[in-house]
Amino acid sequence: MRSFSATYLPKRQRLFRRKACTTCLSSSRRESSFLSHLKQELTSRKLPLLQDCSSPTPATLLRLTLPTAFGGQRRDAAQPQLMEPGYHLVYFPPPTSLSSLLPDNTDPLHSPGPPFIRRMWAGGDITFNGGIKLSSGLNNRSLRCQEEITDVEIKGTEGEEKVFVTIRRVIDCESHKSVIIENRRLVFMRDRPTAALRSTVLKDQRDPVRPLYKADYFCTLRPSAALLFRFSALTFNAHRIHLDPAYCRNVEGHPNLLVHGPLSLLLMLRFLQMHLTHGGEPRPGKSDVINHIDYRCLAPLYAGEELKVCIRKKDTYAWETWIEGPKGGLAVRGTVRTAPPPEE
Repeated sequence: MRSFSATYLPKRQRLFRRKACTTCLSSSRRESSFLSHLKQELTSRKLPLLQDCSSPTPATLLRLTLPTAFGGQRRDAAQPQLMEPGYHLVYFPPPTSLSSLLPDNTDPLHSPGPPFIRRMWAGGDITFNGGIKLSSGLNNRSLRCQEEITDVEIKGTEGEEKVFVTIRRVIDCESHKSVIIENRRLVFMRDRPTAALRSTVLKDQRDPVRPLYKADYFCTLRPSAALLFRFSALTFNAHRIHLDPAYCRNVEGHPNLLVHGPLSLLLMLRFLQMHLTHGGEPRPGKSDVINHIDYRCLAPLYAGEELKVCIRKKDTYAWETWIEGPKGGLAVRGTVRTAPPPEE
């Protein structure tokens, strides 16, 4: 028996098929050319050097914002102290003027531009190579953060692409180079009708990804709108999905304000560090320190809904950490490496 091929199609169908394939190939080439140009433009984009100082004020304000279980407590701002893992997130505000903000109030520094106008935090990784001592007055140290777009990846079918932008951030503290190295990943999506966005949100809520393990330790939290406002202010982030409930419902299709991706990251880091310091098995008078985290944001978390921050020990210097939503689904997942405390 001979196999069926285009030769046995009627002439009119063969012509139509050839034309359709040519059109498809042409469209594919145009799309490939566009995405190639987009990647080249983003990775060659010159980003501003961010400068700050080792003032304890941002860290102190963050401590006054976080719940007690996550290290939120008042400390003497004049007392020099090391910057806690993750606290660098409230330093180096983006140098973007009010008039330069995009319609959703995000900054344009890493944006691919239209038609990819919806931004979300996708994940990343951070390496901590020692601490930054915080001090006030004349003892302030200068901090520098150099950003660079290192990778652009396009995923999804035509018309539903997602553009993943990776930004590498290297933080120096005077003569101490690369004290913190962070790769953060943002995802930019096309605009869609609100009804379609709402339908996707509801579908994901009905069928969440479940954790593979039970937590060794966990802590629950119901983030408030005030917490999100304060974190937005500390990070100089005016993104409307964290501040404007009507915008969330009527434009983005979400039921309420979204918890920041970096705030979720900070909660995981702080809960683990608090456990290592106060609740784990530290050496006498000392505790292990976090030196690396790799994490992914999987589903949104909302203001007013309970979330659960979890940690599980894998081996001596490895931990799994994750955040569950109100129905027990995975919202954020990460792995952490720790190390013995540095010698005095």
